[in-house]
Amino acid sequence: MPGDLFNFEMEFRLGIREIDEEHACLVNMINTVHNLISSGSKEEARRYFKETLANYVDEHFTHEEAYMERIGFPQVEEHRLIHARFKQTMQEILPKIDSLDESAFRAALTDTYTWIIQHIGKTDRRYVSYQRP
Repeated sequence: MPGDLFNFEMEFRLGIREIDEEHACLVNMINTVHNLISSGSKEEARRYFKETLANYVDEHFTHEEAYMERIGFPQVEEHRLIHARFKQTMQEILPKIDSLDESAFRAALTDTYTWIIQHIGKTDRRYVSYQRP
């Protein structure tokens, strides 16, 4: 089996167990798609990306937004809009991977991973100071 494409590094952890676990899960899902593509299982990779990864992104955003509301994060609506824009981007990516073109898959994975890591590193860090002990 091929190696992972990306790692969820310690520097991306926010110190919020449930959110960190979900972020790590997202990275693991991206690696699963990468490994499926690399092993020649493009149809399975397409299905996993569309049905599992895309759905988990929605689920994670719902959990994260609920968490921000619970802790009284004042920019929750702005954060929700950022999530909505990424969900729209995901909807634009999904048809591109239907071709089963390996370069389209890899570009989709890289774009998804890059967005997630940048989002965690900058945008999600904003609500960390609002968490309660």
